[in-house]
Amino acid sequence: MDQVSTLERLFRHKAQANRDMLVAVDRFDDGSPAKEVALRVISHTWVVDRIFAAHLTGTAHAFEAANKAEAPSLDELRADIAASDRWLVDYVSRLTSAQLSQVVDFSFTDGDPGRMSREEMLMHLITHGCGHRGQLSWMMLEAGIEPPADGLTTYLHAAEAAERRRDPVCRAVAAATPRSAPARSPSAPATASRLEDLTDRMREAAAAGPGLGKTLKFDVKGDGFIFVDGASVTNEDRPADLTLTATIDDLAALGQGRLAPTAAIMTGRLRLSDMGVAVRLRDKLQALFARMRPAG
Repeated sequence: MDQVSTLERLFRHKAQANRDMLVAVDRFDDGSPAKEVALRVISHTWVVDRIFAAHLTGTAHAFEAANKAEAPSLDELRADIAASDRWLVDYVSRLTSAQLSQVVDFSFTDGDPGRMSREEMLMHLITHGCGHRGQLSWMMLEAGIEPPADGLTTYLHAAEAAERRRDPVCRAVAAATPRSAPARSPSAPATASRLEDLTDRMREAAAAGPGLGKTLKFDVKGDGFIFVDGASVTNEDRPADLTLTATIDDLAALGQGRLAPTAAIMTGRLRLSDMGVAVRLRDKLQALFARMRPAG
């Protein structure tokens, strides 16, 4: 497993994330402004990739700006990005440590001079792509489209299942291995009190509005559960149509309006068991959280 560098893994993940994102973008309505914006955003990441590929290799590029004048078609974009991602994966797989640290002088598209190491330029492409995929995921949530899972952990455990103990044999062994019980936090009584307070506020919010139409469970990351079934709110750990996992601090912040649900999802602070159900319940969930907020 260690024969593959972390940088190469990042670019392999980027390639897979781009493929998944292009599939999801096709779910926007044809001709909609959102779809054109999405295509322009992805096209922009491709243009930047190709500009920096030229910087990395000391060759010229034909781009005068960081985006094309017109949005490309989805098929054209899919082919261009696939070819670019293959090139980048191959390129980083052959770099030596000395080449990674080598500083390169170049010019930005606005004419300003630039100077970065190859490693810095490559990491810029990784973070730049991640940022724009996050932007697109937010657009999809707003449009009721389930965005693709974009986590590096998800990719690594799918792409390298055996090495990450996720193949059927390893998973069976791991499941059969006894695990020690987690140590109880010294602040357990305070946590229990906070969970009780959140449960009471959730109960009041659920009773004050229409039901969700689905069962809902909050997994408070080892500190307990809040189960919502219509106006009934308990601390049972029962199967639910949708499970939301968050720390007790983040759940409290959601209930107080200090943390937006979309932001919590995009940053990984709120995890959902079923994005499709979550999208369908989005407005009702937002209303539920709004009713939990303190008055004033």
